[in-house]
Amino acid sequence: MLTLDAKRSESLVSLDLIEDVLLEIFLRLPVKTLVRFKCVCKHWHTIIESQSFVKQHFSQRSNQERLLVRHYKRNEDLHAYALFVDDICSGFEEPAHLQMPNMILELLGPVNGVFCLVGQSRDLALLNPATRQLKPLPELPEVIVDPHLLFLDNVLGFGLDPLSGDYKVISVWYLWNRSVIAPDCHPITFVYNLGSDSWRILEDVGCFESSYRACRSICNTYTNGVYYWTMEFSNTNVAAILSFDMATEKFKEIQVPDCLKSKIGHLTVHNDSIALLSYQLERNDLCEVWLMEKEGSWNRGAVVGPCQAINWPLCLWKNNLLIEADSSFLMLYNICTKKRQLTQARVKKNTSFISWVFSYKESLVSIKGKGDNCMFWDASPDILTIAWENKDQLTRPLHGITSQSDSLWYQKSSICHGHEVSSKTGPHGCALNRTWIERNIAQSGNCAGA
Repeated sequence: MLTLDAKRSESLVSLDLIEDVLLEIFLRLPVKTLVRFKCVCKHWHTIIESQSFVKQHFSQRSNQERLLVRHYKRNEDLHAYALFVDDICSGFEEPAHLQMPNMILELLGPVNGVFCLVGQSRDLALLNPATRQLKPLPELPEVIVDPHLLFLDNVLGFGLDPLSGDYKVISVWYLWNRSVIAPDCHPITFVYNLGSDSWRILEDVGCFESSYRACRSICNTYTNGVYYWTMEFSNTNVAAILSFDMATEKFKEIQVPDCLKSKIGHLTVHNDSIALLSYQLERNDLCEVWLMEKEGSWNRGAVVGPCQAINWPLCLWKNNLLIEADSSFLMLYNICTKKRQLTQARVKKNTSFISWVFSYKESLVSIKGKGDNCMFWDASPDILTIAWENKDQLTRPLHGITSQSDSLWYQKSSICHGHEVSSKTGPHGCALNRTWIERNIAQSGNCAGA
């Protein structure tokens, strides 16, 4: 007969066994089911909300990385987001929660399943579509700059600080010095922290070369705690790579091989490393894939082509290069076998729009941050309109800095390159506010969109 202590010990072993089995079951369930299970009891809620479980679930083999593509539905004359079912892109589905309204002009990420959404007035929000969490970001701080500077462009970066575990958004605003003929860009850099739900101005940006300008990425270029942009010099050719370390918050300029400086190129991520897709517009049948083995050290990994079908290389997916093909379909080009395969995803021909492509896997990551002002994501334009119109009430006012006394009031803008300011004037310049931004974007036809 078992003693009381033996029975108690046996019970504890049984409970541990049940807990282990429960954990194994949870790890194999989709996010949607786990979100519902959090309501069953406090114990299940604690397990599913824990950081260790969130990380384990994201890395689970059953949670496969899948290709997400914004494609064109010719029969309905609209764009939709297609999530391919396997690595060879044999078919796709269009989940409702992954559909993005047309008012989104730029989409960054995903980073651990989290996207950064960019609206028409450069309004920003974080989104975890799997958990249906949408978090509007507060307004940028107000900054005062010299009146001879005009707004040129705004580029963004989005990533995770590997040391603090905090999500960050980098917003670089380029101002053009109209008093000089040569390109002369003056950047102002802001950093947003999800943990504090606030923006701050980054003072030390000394690595910026005034004649260079960072360019928007057409796919995710964040990897291993660093975000990357290509840099251009007064044209569309690649001059260098600009990186931003999410932990140290330092910019760094990375050189590219001289042979690439006469070509067009953009960045993509391949096997947790950064890669440069290089090509020439006058010869659109050839694309070179350059891999950065370590900082500033490049190796030409593959040459795709000659191939008459190449219209625009998009990104690397597993061992494939995803290409906009002349046939109006997206094409996979296997770098190893050199075989081509057309997917079912279409491209709208005779437009300047380049397809958006993402490597996506769902996650339980929470984006509540400070203030917990998350909204329920229903993939409708209305939810974004409500989020961005009411964010002044959801967030705290931010105070800016003064850089010059004789100044132009600066808040934020999505102005076309070199667009003159004409609005309500401040002491020696113009007051740029949300109303002015929206009016000028409408008048300019959104030419500064993504």
